[in-house]
Amino acid sequence: MDFDILKSPSYHRHDITVHSYDIDFNSRLNVFSLFNYFQEIAWEHAAILQFGLYDLSKKNLFWVLSRVRVEIVRLPKWAEKITLITYPRGIEGLFALRDYEIYDSKGSRIISGSSSWLILDAKNRRPIRLNDPDLNFFINERRALSVNASKVAEIKQNLIRVDNLVVKTSDIDLNHHVNNARYIEWAYNIFPLTFHKENMLKIVEVNFLAEGKENNDLCIELYQLSEKENTVSINRNEDKKELCRIYFEWA
Repeated sequence: MDFDILKSPSYHRHDITVHSYDIDFNSRLNVFSLFNYFQEIAWEHAAILQFGLYDLSKKNLFWVLSRVRVEIVRLPKWAEKITLITYPRGIEGLFALRDYEIYDSKGSRIISGSSSWLILDAKNRRPIRLNDPDLNFFINERRALSVNASKVAEIKQNLIRVDNLVVKTSDIDLNHHVNNARYIEWAYNIFPLTFHKENMLKIVEVNFLAEGKENNDLCIELYQLSEKENTVSINRNEDKKELCRIYFEWA
């Protein structure tokens, strides 16, 4: 990794020591904690570039994460020092693109990610077109992955498990809907511990499709695509609305 690129304001770096409360049973970083790391560094950088949470709120706008793809070489361990890099990659249609890279202390890249964000109007909750010059999006030729985060195919066959839960107060974020990382946590938990002991996460791709609210009664469905592939569909029971769809590939 050439850290000289970090001199440009279009890149942002955050050094982290993996905390005990962010690890799993095997002392590795939880995938849902990883999503929290990504979300936090994205907020930090957007604020520095002056299109963060409070900048947009002045225009009655707010960010929502729509799609994410993450490819994992390995997950860092407890107390390991890692470096997170993030940078925007410009606009694609309604989406603002942002990538992520995580490096270990030897400078080896261990995790790569790409995300697609929308800006919603706070009044009608509809996305706006990203043509406001005040947003000052940077366009970087660098990219973490060879592909952008894409639509996860709806394949509802080979259902192998169903869980139900109710959205709690602690699941709600500052936009008054379910925190993005919660969906990943719920999907992760539908797999038993024995499965996680025998399988290592290689790729996770997520589509956030609709807002979950406090007291929503949710159904979490696990589907088997192949020996090493699964999808998880998270739906609201009341109106059968799908809130989130997640693809997992294991090694």
